[in-house]
Amino acid sequence: MVKELVLAIQIAKPNLAKAIAGLSNQLKSLDVLLWKANKAENGSTATSIPDIIIIDDSPECSDLVTRIKSIKDQFPQVSLFVVSDNKDHQYIIAAMKAGASEFLVEPVMEETLQRAIDEIREKLANTGRLAQGRIYSFVSAKGGVGSTVLAVNTATALARDKKAATALIDMSFQSGDASVLLDILPQNTITNICENMHRLDGSFLRGVMSGHSTGLNFLPAPLNPEDSEDIKSEHIARILNLTRKLFDHVVLDCSSMHVNDCSVEAFKQSDKVFVITDMSVPSIRNTVRLCKLIRKFGISLEKIEIIINRFIKGGALSLTEIEKNFDKPVYWLIPNDFSDIVSSINRGIPLIKLSPGAPFSKNVVEFVKKFQGLQNDQEFRGIRGTFGKTI
Repeated sequence: MVKELVLAIQIAKPNLAKAIAGLSNQLKSLDVLLWKANKAENGSTATSIPDIIIIDDSPECSDLVTRIKSIKDQFPQVSLFVVSDNKDHQYIIAAMKAGASEFLVEPVMEETLQRAIDEIREKLANTGRLAQGRIYSFVSAKGGVGSTVLAVNTATALARDKKAATALIDMSFQSGDASVLLDILPQNTITNICENMHRLDGSFLRGVMSGHSTGLNFLPAPLNPEDSEDIKSEHIARILNLTRKLFDHVVLDCSSMHVNDCSVEAFKQSDKVFVITDMSVPSIRNTVRLCKLIRKFGISLEKIEIIINRFIKGGALSLTEIEKNFDKPVYWLIPNDFSDIVSSINRGIPLIKLSPGAPFSKNVVEFVKKFQGLQNDQEFRGIRGTFGKTI
């Protein structure tokens, strides 16, 4: 997980301090501290060194420039934000010259604070002082085996963590359906970013993304299939490089049985590439072919994991017979919960939100625990056999 930024608020005005704390607590991957008694000016009393300190220019405190210099002397690596209702350009310039990283004019909007924090997060990630997020690609061996459903619900499960920021990117550029499963009519898509790469930063990226009630941030596929021709691998490289600096988890829904320069770039940057299949002979055959193709592009076998969707115990093909076709054991098994999933798709609500108690939903929660290393039984693959034994 991305290391939480530690933000310390030392603001003398009670109402302003409450407002800034309220905004800060709405942002993910942020540990908010309320400092009092001029702790920022007296580093010896600080129990931890924050990444960001926010102060105001209350008349009760000393001269702003003097305070900024004092804080920067005590905490040279800290980014200092000043909040003020003074809009005088010379006043702002003096504060910035003294060492302030940002000058936020009251009233401070959530988007403004988010942009300022994103800039610090990106800066710290670039210097290696901040851990970066993890990327998970989902690709299916053939159409219709449920890759998009799993990707969307996995992102939804990750977004349930109120402290972690999660992004979902639809990389099925010619036929993306993730927006349908989220019931989103996108105003902007990844095309808007590719057409304006010179503007790409955290603020622009978030502006193009669609927010969702699940808490995740969604970057849709192009509205017109022909627009996919304008998306290049270098675009994907830059987008993912930035996205993993701003988000704890990045889920990529890739095209079924389709590998091109863009998907190869996605696979290279991914921590895991989940290949989704089912128990049919055509799907298993295509899974073998797809895994071999992915590996030809230099993706290690260790990074690739196979997931069987709609798994049925006692089916025509046994799990043992299926695994003989692969170079490694199957990573996860997903139960056949067809009716619940169809209902979820038709309503445009991820099943894990619509019906948390559904077999599929509970399975996805356990799946997320496993690839995050939070599952006690790492041998568990999603479905248990007779007497509760791991299949």
